[in-house]
Amino acid sequence: MKTLLLVLTIIISETIMSQNYDFEQNLYQSYDRYKESSLTHRRFKHADIIPLIDKLKHKNGFTVKVVGKSVEGRELKLITIGKGKTKIFMWSQMHGDEPTATAALFDIFNFINDPANKEFCSALFDRVTLYFLPMVNPDGAERFKRRNFYDIDLNRDASRLQCPEAIILKTVFDSLKADFGFNLHDQSHRYSVGNSFRTATISFLAPAYNYEKDFNDVRGNAVKLIGNMFNSLSQFIPGHIAKYSDEYEPRAFGDNFQKWGTSTILIESGGWKDDPEKQFIRKINFIALLSAFKSIAEESYVNTSSDIYESIPFNDKYIFDVILRNLTVKDGKKQIKIDIGINLDEFEGPNEKKIFYRSQVDDLGDLSTFFAYKDYDFEGYTIERASVYEKKVYALNKLEKIDFYDLYSKGYSTILVKELPDEKFTRLPINLALKNRIDTTINIGESANFVIKKDGKIKFIVINGFLHKVEKERKFSGNGLIIK
Repeated sequence: MKTLLLVLTIIISETIMSQNYDFEQNLYQSYDRYKESSLTHRRFKHADIIPLIDKLKHKNGFTVKVVGKSVEGRELKLITIGKGKTKIFMWSQMHGDEPTATAALFDIFNFINDPANKEFCSALFDRVTLYFLPMVNPDGAERFKRRNFYDIDLNRDASRLQCPEAIILKTVFDSLKADFGFNLHDQSHRYSVGNSFRTATISFLAPAYNYEKDFNDVRGNAVKLIGNMFNSLSQFIPGHIAKYSDEYEPRAFGDNFQKWGTSTILIESGGWKDDPEKQFIRKINFIALLSAFKSIAEESYVNTSSDIYESIPFNDKYIFDVILRNLTVKDGKKQIKIDIGINLDEFEGPNEKKIFYRSQVDDLGDLSTFFAYKDYDFEGYTIERASVYEKKVYALNKLEKIDFYDLYSKGYSTILVKELPDEKFTRLPINLALKNRIDTTINIGESANFVIKKDGKIKFIVINGFLHKVEKERKFSGNGLIIK
């Protein structure tokens, strides 16, 4: 009899897994059908999503309610659909520069509104009710910065409740008493999965509710559900799923919501190669949340082993934006071999859709245990600091006529100009300065401007962290600095 029960359990389990696999594969293959086409980059604003939310008022089953206003008067709207007993609450972008999941929520709304999914949604909403609070920090999103108008981190205001946005989130939470909560964030794209070379594309956490990091049924359900989500996403991003730090933070909403009885799951969107706007990671969020809804509705998470969650590696920091490896530096008769780790920090240009970067040498030496999005092996090459061309001072209106290839081939990454533009960056393939202020040594903390030689001849030039082969007609990518 026991053998028969075991066989039946295995058959049922395999059937459920097969059904889930098909469901998630269908989501992956059909995603472009649901992707909200008006949100094409990460720096969208509150004004971009309000018309999308207001459209939901006219969609069957949706209700939209204004639940308060931000410091600067932007409305926060709670979106509800479903009539099921189990309540699921999602809130996104309490940090204004963390928008990936916000975009994914609008993809989910499109999925729900598609007649092709009517049968699935009907069954889902008989069992669960979904509550969405997108863009909790609209004032921060307006400036694409982490904190709100008062420069307060909303995720450190769960106890004092000094900011209107924090009060709104807590009030909504208290009114719902949800069974499950999803705290939707972005993390640095430089996080790795443990001490591996793999980027942490998605990181999960069942937040601790005390310093001892104890487990009760509330946190335990979050752990089990993460196990299901891990299995779901491993089909698409195997090896790229990590676990966020589980240190208890008594000022954070996720930790407190867990303590107050809602099984809370943190989802952090990290990095994926060749996805700077996180559009692929947005798709992964879409799949993760819909698969979680299905798992909750069917209660398939109940029998999931907590060992899955425990086996997920924690985030670590083993990723650079760029690594230049095995370069030889000459110092008189001495020669040393170094790797150079470069990171590129992102800044918004005058046109909000244009992004500029400022480079910095973050480490050098033996970086063999690190990985980079752009990883170059320069065994047999030497490196020197690039120079400033001082023989001529250029007028701004003459810059487009410069022979940049000629300058690169002679080791120049910077030119002098008679006056500097008001901006901090230039789309020109070179740096601009009023006078030579660039250090001639290779130091940590400096911007990355180098020449790379083979047999004494310049083969590559690095301008503000962007590597270029010294060839005529070669298109420049990246941006230069305006050095003031």
